[in-house]
Amino acid sequence: MRKIEMISCKSCGNQMPLLRKTLYGYSNCVNCSDVKPYGCAHVTNHKTGNEIQILPFEVAQRHNRMAARQGYGVSNGMKFND
Repeated sequence: MRKIEMISCKSCGNQMPLLRKTLYGYSNCVNCSDVKPYGCAHVTNHKTGNEIQILPFEVAQRHNRMAARQGYGVSNGMKFND
């Protein structure tokens, strides 16, 4: 098993992987990061040609909430557009 080399976070001093700094250039751990997470929304072109769209997390959540079907009914986005 390969051991992950760790370094200290510049903000809080907790341990974080060295690869986070060398590969991505981050000096802070995930908990101290100000980078917002991303999400995805499913895009259905036809039954075998589906895709995902990478979006900011809040936009993806809203899209997925509006596209959710209630049982066998119409998706929420068809009824309301909040």
